[in-house]
Amino acid sequence: MKLNVQNSLNPQQLAAVKSTEGPIMIIAGPGSGKTRVITERIAHLINKEVKAENILALTFTNKAAREMKTRIQQIINNNHTSPVWMGTFHSIFARILRKEANLIGYDNNFTIYDNEDSVKIVRRIVTDLKLDKDNYNPKYIYSKISFLKNQLINPDKYDKDPTLKEQDQKNKRSQFINIYKKYCNACRESNSMDFDDLLLKTHELFQTKKDILAFYQESFKYILIDEYQDTNKVQDAIIKQIGEKYKNICIVGDDSQSIYSFRGANINNMLNFKTFYKDVKEFKLEQNYRSTQNIVNAANSLIAYNKYKIDKTIFSKNEEGEKIQLFEYSNGRNEGNNISAMISQSIQYGNKKSDHAILYRTNSQSKVIEDGLRKRGINYKIFGGLSFYQRKEIKDVMAFFKLLVNQYDDESLLRIINYPTRGIGTTTILKIRQQAEQKQITIWETISKPDILNTIELTKNTKKNISFFTIMMNEIFQLINNNIFEIAKTLIDKTGIIRRLQDDPTEENINRLENIGELLNSIKLFSMRNSNNTLIDFINEISLDETKDNEEIHDNTDYVSLMTVHQSKGLEFPYVYIVGLENGLFPSQRNMRERQLIEEERRLFYVAMTRAIKKVILSYAISRFQFGTINTTSKSLFLEEINHFFIQKVKKKYEQVETKPTIKPPKLGHRKLTRIKASNDDNYIKGLKIGQDISHNIFGKGEIKSIDNTNGNQKITVLFIEHGTKILLTKFAKIKILT
Repeated sequence: MKLNVQNSLNPQQLAAVKSTEGPIMIIAGPGSGKTRVITERIAHLINKEVKAENILALTFTNKAAREMKTRIQQIINNNHTSPVWMGTFHSIFARILRKEANLIGYDNNFTIYDNEDSVKIVRRIVTDLKLDKDNYNPKYIYSKISFLKNQLINPDKYDKDPTLKEQDQKNKRSQFINIYKKYCNACRESNSMDFDDLLLKTHELFQTKKDILAFYQESFKYILIDEYQDTNKVQDAIIKQIGEKYKNICIVGDDSQSIYSFRGANINNMLNFKTFYKDVKEFKLEQNYRSTQNIVNAANSLIAYNKYKIDKTIFSKNEEGEKIQLFEYSNGRNEGNNISAMISQSIQYGNKKSDHAILYRTNSQSKVIEDGLRKRGINYKIFGGLSFYQRKEIKDVMAFFKLLVNQYDDESLLRIINYPTRGIGTTTILKIRQQAEQKQITIWETISKPDILNTIELTKNTKKNISFFTIMMNEIFQLINNNIFEIAKTLIDKTGIIRRLQDDPTEENINRLENIGELLNSIKLFSMRNSNNTLIDFINEISLDETKDNEEIHDNTDYVSLMTVHQSKGLEFPYVYIVGLENGLFPSQRNMRERQLIEEERRLFYVAMTRAIKKVILSYAISRFQFGTINTTSKSLFLEEINHFFIQKVKKKYEQVETKPTIKPPKLGHRKLTRIKASNDDNYIKGLKIGQDISHNIFGKGEIKSIDNTNGNQKITVLFIEHGTKILLTKFAKIKILT
């Protein structure tokens, strides 16, 4: 079925879709229909009779890849899209390495380590070398290794760079290079790769095996990369390797939304694209279909302050919309409380909770907002928590699976050798590791061969426990070619994982049982697929779902979304609250020192604003409780950069945003709350009303939220600006009515 896009795309989108040959650069502003253009473009190539298997489409999330493939199938109304190589950088390159790994010294059934696995290896190396764990913090060391790999700096290259080693000397980390080498050796000896290796080893494969590179150059005649502004050095280098022959490379992205330099993303990959490739055709998607004119104009006025950018003018033909509102609060707690009150009011007007998102610069800012939402009974969800496959019990089961396909995987073996507990303690494990390292063999070889195990000084009971473990694992190894669901059931039964949890039915263990049950459900569905349904396929799919793509499992529950601005990229909400707009917080203190870093902070703010469909609410506090003390703050320099025509500075009195309830409070019986007559008039103040502003001699200004005249005493609940909610007996309280 031929694609007819003329009636569904604007002229700029249509031109970008139809231009297929040579290097193409599509600048796609926020809300400009980028995903639609990419999918229509791939469908157009297929309709031009380009073979689907000759198309490579790279994304940054599995979710984006799945969405695009579904859309393409809908457009062309057939299954010809299946052979398209579409997925994340990591998943596509892992697929290539599964086929070619033997050419660079790995077995094709290599294990993929996640970040937690990698940090554990580094921690063990630091311990073995008897280094100071504060100075050689394992998480820091691993993040540095990750950064170096993404900059194409392997241990040999690092070792030959005197500047890098001199920097280590200054930072008192002269042993870093030894850790880096040992880490890489540990991965290779375990027939394992970390996420960064999936990129680095692909580059190495193409660099050293020219015949393999030639094969994939011929295979991928048309290359399309989404979010190119987020690519790092090694990703950019691989694209140049593959695209060298045909140069049909189409990059899509927005330099103004480049916000991941801390992950190694390099905005210059996009800015310099036209320098590297000649005769680049450039298309600008400048119409924003998401936001109101006022939001788009305000965002434009902000990002105009950036010097390093591609010129473009984003515009909207939507309604003009409300001005951006800016609130100043006395402190962080008031900020959280009043934003929650605004959302409560919005919900009373009929908006859904899910229409609202609260964005912040750092996760630590969520606490006061959570307090405010909980106080009002508003359901919310914090994004960026622990994903399903990172939970301990799931990682334990997955470690058994990984060991089944790769007996070289020391990390997985060490994780489960004493899980469930079987009397193989840390001292024993250390002795086994030392023996394996001395003989330069795997840990599995060390414990599974009696002649080697007997050379280690262990008690009779310990050897018996190890023998029981190896016999059990050998029985499970025999199942490797069985149906994956049968493997899982047998493994869980033989290892006793579920029995141990059932024997100790704490709430935590019950949750773990439920999670393992959910894992078995997933495995059952996976096993029913017609193809790619083996154990190694399952491990590969799960491992790659845990790369840079921290996708959340969404349900149908209505909730307010709380997340960092980084986590919000690619999402949209009718109402967006951006909080903590203070110098040192947003922009962050660390990034205020250099122009390029402050420009990224500005891009981050730009991303936050352009998530909104209808309304943006900004806020800052003039004081904030940090590290046990109250600090005076100054409002973000970015707030002065937004054109005043598009922003409304809400006066401070509006800090009491609950003042005029949108739903009138119910009457108490037949009594009126405004004028109360009682047997003892001294206990009452006449004329008090809900919603009135009052002043208290200690608590300051506040608003009456409720009045209780029962039991012979008049009690009022007041929301004070500085002190939160208080209940007062009016016969004792020293108050003045202000309105």
